[in-house]
Amino acid sequence: MPKGLNHRRELEQQTAFEEAERLRAERRALAVFESFIDSSPVSIEIYDSEGSLVRSNKAAERLLGKVPPPGLSLFDVRGRKRVGVLEPQLKRVLAGTRVETPPTWYDPTEIGLPGVPGKKVCFRATVFPLFNNESEVVRIAVMHEVVNTAEAKAPKAQPSPAAPKAAVATSADVRELEFQRRKIEKSLREAEERYHALVNGAEGYVVMRSTEDGRVLAVSPSIEAIWGISAETVQTDQSAWFAQVHPDDLEQVKKTEAEIRETDKYPDRYRFRVINRNTKLTHWVEVKGSVSTAHGRKTCESFIHDVTHQLEVEHALARRENDSRVLLGSGEDGVVALDRQFVIQHWSKGAEAETRIEAQVAVHRPISEIYPDLETTGFLAAFKRSLETQAPTSHEAFYHDGREKFAGWFRMTSYPFDQGLLVLVRNMTLLRKAELAWHQADSRLRALLACTDLSVSLKDPELKYVLANPLACTMLGRKSESDLVGHKDEDFLKPNVAGMLASHDRKVLENEQPAEVEIALPDTVSPKAAWYRLVKTLFRSHTGDKAGVLTVGYDITARVFSKQELSRRRSAYEALLKEHSAILDRGRKELEHWQD
Repeated sequence: MPKGLNHRRELEQQTAFEEAERLRAERRALAVFESFIDSSPVSIEIYDSEGSLVRSNKAAERLLGKVPPPGLSLFDVRGRKRVGVLEPQLKRVLAGTRVETPPTWYDPTEIGLPGVPGKKVCFRATVFPLFNNESEVVRIAVMHEVVNTAEAKAPKAQPSPAAPKAAVATSADVRELEFQRRKIEKSLREAEERYHALVNGAEGYVVMRSTEDGRVLAVSPSIEAIWGISAETVQTDQSAWFAQVHPDDLEQVKKTEAEIRETDKYPDRYRFRVINRNTKLTHWVEVKGSVSTAHGRKTCESFIHDVTHQLEVEHALARRENDSRVLLGSGEDGVVALDRQFVIQHWSKGAEAETRIEAQVAVHRPISEIYPDLETTGFLAAFKRSLETQAPTSHEAFYHDGREKFAGWFRMTSYPFDQGLLVLVRNMTLLRKAELAWHQADSRLRALLACTDLSVSLKDPELKYVLANPLACTMLGRKSESDLVGHKDEDFLKPNVAGMLASHDRKVLENEQPAEVEIALPDTVSPKAAWYRLVKTLFRSHTGDKAGVLTVGYDITARVFSKQELSRRRSAYEALLKEHSAILDRGRKELEHWQD
């Protein structure tokens, strides 16, 4: 057999042996503990953390009467009277503190238990917690010391004496009393050791014990993670604890600490900020605790938790809740909240405006009752997909179920959350109509720009070209629109021509009246120059502001040339007529001469 396998088997056997020995030791310790309780002449009762009686010895039965019936809990009023403790004392025991009660007169018949009426016994109770290995309180032990026994001769209404003047031992055996004292001292030492283990082993929280005057008796080393100072510093210098409290919270903390020592009670939600001396980070802490009094001295037990992350989560949840409340109450946006069965839980004012359905009609009804054709339009499938994938889903479609009131284009965007879906509803009908009108206008503009007989161009208020069709580019001597856009006339025309065009453009912008001009472009001497008639009008934006100058032109070269030819021929005809008139005048004069 391999050596490693033998070694592992030996380790497993050794571990099993040690575990068996530990269990046997626990059983022996438990047997010794139970034997001690049964044989003790002192009244001892053991309760679990729920207040139910676990074990009781004969001395307890002799002192308190028979074992209480099932169901009588230590946390009941009768149960506490039976053992002689008060509710605040019991709470301190559950917090890990030993409690000693003053002498108490007890008659079982007064709380409805079997006994001899009028026969009372005076005892003092010592109540202390029993811990497990994790320093948790799992048992409550109650020991009774008899101070005096007597039959009460006075009527029941007569108040019991606060304390007997003399204590008479129940047993004359001094050795037995010494044995009881040593056992009690041992229990106290064990309880104190467990308390120190709880303080020193604290992780994620801080345990601190302080006196009435503020002197720190014990503090967990874990305080350094929050305060940035060691436990030794806090114990030796009381002011070091307050020095790291946030300045805005310091006065309130000092006031609260003083009230705790006056009222013996820690307030609810006792929270403040601490600035770590080393990291300079701010921590929110919450303090809970209790105040106990022993031998006339007050002791404060504080449990300090770092609640920074908890408060961040609370604030995030509060912001989320507030954002949701604002969103659901929106009068502008159409917001609908659906549960997982698509039943309407909320219908905002904006949803009423978008859908023309009132909230009182829609809420608590399935959305399919409001819109029966959600399945055929694809909206219901989008809702289901959003729930399944836990991701936002948007769907747009034309909804028309035969009711004219509900017909139109809708866009619904669904967002999943804990209870179901949050749906944003948009009525897109007007937008769709506007888009259609825009497309129609755009088509008309493109048809105008594509016209081969018209030159169309647009300039901005600075007289730079922003749009031109092919004929406008040819007219201005440019190859394409890209060579024209962003330029002025002066960038490619002669100064006199560019100046003339610019003057007409500025006149249109200033007077807001159309202007017409006939001009040869690019100039009158170029071999390819042509004559154009330009009509310039003011172009306005959708808001009515001046957006530039729109120029529409057409070629009038043939007309100009015809006009010029007509003018030339008219001049030649007029010259011919003039010449013929002169010849006639000379002929008439010559005829008159020969007649004479």
